[in-house]
Amino acid sequence: MRKDKNWRKYIELTYVFFIFIVGLYLRIWYINNVSTNPVFDFQTYQEIAVNIFSNLGHTWKGTPIAFQGMGYPTVLGIVYKFVGSSDIMIAKKFNVFLSMVTLVFVYLILIKVTKRKFVIYTTYTITALLPNYIAYNNVIGTEIFFTFLFAMIILTQVYDFDYRIKYPLLGMFIGVAALTKPFLMAYPVVIAFIDWMKNKEIKKVGVLFIVTFILMTLVISPWTYRNYKKFGRMIPISYNSGYVLYINNNAYNTTGAWMPLEAVKAPQKVKKEVASILQKKHVKIAHEIEPIIKKQAKSWIIENPIEFFKLGSLRIHQTFFKGAWDLEAWTSNDTKKIDEQYKKWEKEEQRFYLRDKNFSRAMKDIVVYILNSFGIIYMLTSIKPILVAFFKKDYKLNYELLIPAVNTAFFIAVDFVYEGQTRYNFPLLFIFAMSMAVMIDQVMKTNDMIEE
Repeated sequence: MRKDKNWRKYIELTYVFFIFIVGLYLRIWYINNVSTNPVFDFQTYQEIAVNIFSNLGHTWKGTPIAFQGMGYPTVLGIVYKFVGSSDIMIAKKFNVFLSMVTLVFVYLILIKVTKRKFVIYTTYTITALLPNYIAYNNVIGTEIFFTFLFAMIILTQVYDFDYRIKYPLLGMFIGVAALTKPFLMAYPVVIAFIDWMKNKEIKKVGVLFIVTFILMTLVISPWTYRNYKKFGRMIPISYNSGYVLYINNNAYNTTGAWMPLEAVKAPQKVKKEVASILQKKHVKIAHEIEPIIKKQAKSWIIENPIEFFKLGSLRIHQTFFKGAWDLEAWTSNDTKKIDEQYKKWEKEEQRFYLRDKNFSRAMKDIVVYILNSFGIIYMLTSIKPILVAFFKKDYKLNYELLIPAVNTAFFIAVDFVYEGQTRYNFPLLFIFAMSMAVMIDQVMKTNDMIEE
C-alpha cells in the first residue's frame, strides 16, 4: 500500500513538473515571437519605470505623478536598475518569472485548501496553459505582477503558522498589492471576513483585522507622505479613483466603460473648473480635478440609483462577458509586418489566414466565457451557505468555498462601482478555474453515487 502511494505521488509530481515546463516554454515562446507595442496605461508604466531607472523619480514627462498605483512601475524600475537596462524585453522576462512563481503559489494553495485530485490538477493545468496567462507576459502592465501578489496573499492566508509572523506578513503583502491596485486597501475586511466564516473566533478575527490594517497602512504611508509633499493634500495612493468614478458614472455614459472626460455631462461650473485645469495640465498629472469630479460623481450616483445600477451591470458585462478581445488589443497589437505581407498574399492564403485568426479568437473567447461563467455561478451558489454561516455561530465553512466565492464577490463589487474592462478579470481566472473544477468534481461524484 505504501509503495502504491509513493508511486502515485511520484506520478503526480512528475505531471506537475511537466506542466510547469510546458507553461514556461509557452510563455518564453510568446514573448520572443509575438510582437506588441505598449499603449495607453502600459506606455505610461514603461515611461515611469524608465524614469526611475534614470534616477528621475516617479515622474511622467518631467512631472511628479500619482495617477495610478505606484507599485508596478516602481518595482519594474528597480528591476531595470538591477539589470542595468530599461529594455522592454527585461520587463517581459520579469513577467515570465512572476508568472511561473504564481503557478507554484497556485499549486501550493490548491493542495492546502482541497483534497480533490481532480480540482488540484485541473486548476493547475488551466493556470499553466490558459491563453490569457501566457499572452499577458508580453504586456508592460499590472496584470502579472498583481496576480502574483494576490496569489501570495491567499497562500499566506490559507497556511497555518505563527500568527505573530503570519498577520504582519499579510498586512505587508496587502500593502504592496494596494500600492499596485488601490482598491486592495479594503482587503483587510475581506481577509477578516473569510477567517471569521472559517473559524468563528471573533477575538482572533479582530486581531487579524487590526494587525493587517496597521501593517498595510505602514507600508502605504511613505507614499502617502510623498504625495502630501508633492501635491499639498492627503492622497493615500492615487488620485485616479475620482476620475474613474466620474467618467463611468454620469448621465452621458451609455456603456459603463471609459469615455472622454470632456464629454461627461456635469454642471457648467464643474465643466469650467475642469476645463481650466486641463488647459494647463494633462489629465494624468492634473490631481486638482479629483476633489471636484469625485464629488460630482457621488452626487450623480445618489440621485440616480437605477441608472447607476444599469451602468454597473454593463461594467460586469464588460469585464466578464466580452470574450478575449484584449489579447489582440494589448498582447499582440504590432501587426504592421503581417498587414504588409497580407496585401501580397493570394486570395486563398488571405482567407485561410482570416479563418485561422477568427478560429483562434473564437476558442479563446469560449474558454474565457466558460471560466467566467463558472466563477460567477460558484459565487452565486455559495451565497446560501455563507448566509447560513453568518447567522449560525457554530456553522463554519472551508477555504474551498470561501476563497473563490468571497474574492469573486469583492472584485465584482469593485468593477460594478468603478470601471469594467476585459483585462480586469485577469487576477480571478485561476480562482474561476478552481470554481469550475470543484463544480465538475461534485457533479461527477454525484453521478458515481447514482450509478452505485
